[in-house]
Amino acid sequence: MTALIRKNIMNIYSENLVILDTETTGLKKTEICEICILDHEGNKLIDTLVKPINVIPEEVIKIHGITNEMVNDAPSFEAVYGKILECIKDKKVAIYNARFDKNVLISASKWSAVDPLPFEQMDCVCVMNEYASFYGEPFKKKAGASQPNFFKKQKLINACQQQEIKLDIVAHRAYADCLMTLELIKNTRFKYFG
Repeated sequence: MTALIRKNIMNIYSENLVILDTETTGLKKTEICEICILDHEGNKLIDTLVKPINVIPEEVIKIHGITNEMVNDAPSFEAVYGKILECIKDKKVAIYNARFDKNVLISASKWSAVDPLPFEQMDCVCVMNEYASFYGEPFKKKAGASQPNFFKKQKLINACQQQEIKLDIVAHRAYADCLMTLELIKNTRFKYFG
């Protein structure tokens, strides 16, 4: 692993950093049902369930455990939109699988008839891609498939295990995934760069 690749993940951590994660209603007609944003020290800036317009399917509930009953009295995305923008304004937003969460925020904005432009323009870094380069596991291409990445993407829980990060939390909830992402960034930075 080259020093340049290792340095990339080290450069993510700063006082200007926030960590963002969402839990959603699935991959089709995707809406947000939970969002969390932490500052660079792990303090919660926002951590809330969000009431989607459509129901959360049973197969998705089995993944994150967020039921329709749990979000019944939660604020709408429109209601938390301003607070989200306040949290990410002038910040570098670190997300594990940034492409997915960024698209979810844009989609949620359109569902709620609020401006998606701040999410389209947000300064974000994909920790999953950075970690894939850092960890350096070669990607094994399937016959006939094209893959632009050189390194295999790791699941967040696997990345934390690889770096011996032990947290007493349950994955697939927004706060837990934000905390794991932050610890992964800090751990790789301090473990390898002091």
